[in-house]
Amino acid sequence: MAEKVVLVAGASGFVGNAAIERFAALGWKVIGLSRRVPARAIPEVEYRCVDLLNPESCREALTGLSRVTHLVYAAVNETPGDLIASWTDPMHAARNGRMLENLLDALLSDAGKLQHIALIHGTKAYATHLANRPVVPLRESLARPPHDDFYFRQEDLLWSRRGASHWRWTIFRAPMIAGGGYGSNLNALLAIGVFASLLKERGRDLPFPGCRDNLGVMEMLDVELLARAIAWAAESPQAGDQTFNIANGDTYVWPDIWPIIAAEIGICVGPAQAMSVRETVFGMAGLWGELVRRHRLAVPEDPRVFLGESCSLADFALGHCAHSVLTSTIKIRQAGFHECIDTAESVVKYIRRWRDDQLLPPR
Repeated sequence: MAEKVVLVAGASGFVGNAAIERFAALGWKVIGLSRRVPARAIPEVEYRCVDLLNPESCREALTGLSRVTHLVYAAVNETPGDLIASWTDPMHAARNGRMLENLLDALLSDAGKLQHIALIHGTKAYATHLANRPVVPLRESLARPPHDDFYFRQEDLLWSRRGASHWRWTIFRAPMIAGGGYGSNLNALLAIGVFASLLKERGRDLPFPGCRDNLGVMEMLDVELLARAIAWAAESPQAGDQTFNIANGDTYVWPDIWPIIAAEIGICVGPAQAMSVRETVFGMAGLWGELVRRHRLAVPEDPRVFLGESCSLADFALGHCAHSVLTSTIKIRQAGFHECIDTAESVVKYIRRWRDDQLLPPR
C-alpha cells in the first residue's frame, strides 16, 4: 500500500492540531507546519517551523517533502488588536492569500504524489460579518458577495494552480468552531470559559452579555467532527473540487447555551447585561494571574498571551446574533459524510477537557 503523507499547515492552531491528531490516529505519516512547534506536540508527528509570509522560509521548510500526498491548510494570519475590522481590510485578504501562494509555490515544485488539498474557511464567505441579513439557509451555490476576502483569493489560487494536475481540492465552510486548547488564538468558547471563571471568582453571577432582542438561530462545529470530515475528503472522490458547508447538525440560540456553560463552570446565570468579554477578561488580568498561580494552571498568567484574539471573537459571536446564520449541510451529506454531534454535549466536553488539562480553574 502506498504511503499516505499529510502536510498540515497551521499545526499550532486548534483546527490544524485536530487534523493532525485524526490523521495520526489513522496511521498516516503526518508533518505539521507552524511558526513555532506547538506547546503540546504529538511525539509521532514531524514538526517544521515556517513563516508562510516568507517564500524562502517555505522552500526551506518543504525541502525533501516530495512524498507528500495530501495538504491540509488551516493557517490564518489575523491582525492583532483589530480582529473584526481586519475582516474587511484588503491588506488582510492579500496577506492571507499570499501565505497560501508561497506554500503552494514551494510544494508544487516537487509534489508529484500530491492527491488532495483541503482548505478551512468560514461563513464570512457568505458575508455574515457584514450588516446585511443573511439568507436562510446559506448554500454553497450562492453567488460570491461583492467584497474582497482571502477565502476567494485562496479558492481562485487553487483553480489556477491545479490546471491539468491530478490533485483535487475541498473547501470547508464552518460556523463557530468549538474545541482546541492552549495555543488557540481564535477560540471563542474558551474565552467565554475564562470570562465565566473570573466572574465566579469575584462572587458574581454570569449574565448573558450579548444581544437580547430578535435572537437568531445559530450553528456550531466541533473541531473533532471537522477533522473527521477532512480525513473523509482526503480519500473521497465525491469531495474532489467541491465546497462544503459543515456543522454539528443541530442548532441553538446563545441564551439557551448559557445555562449549560454556567453549570459546567459552577456559576449561576444572572440577568442579561451588556458586557464585553474582551474588556472584562483583560480588565481582570491580575485576577487571572492569581487563579493561574493558585490552581497551578498550565497557561500564561497574562490572558492576552493565553487567548490572543479569542475574546474579540467571542464578543463578535455574542453581539452579532440578532439574525439567524444557518447553513445548508445537505451537499456534504449527499456526498457521503453523515456524521453529527450534539452541540450542548460538545460544549460540555470541551469545558471539562479544559479543566482536566488545567486550562480552566477546577469547578
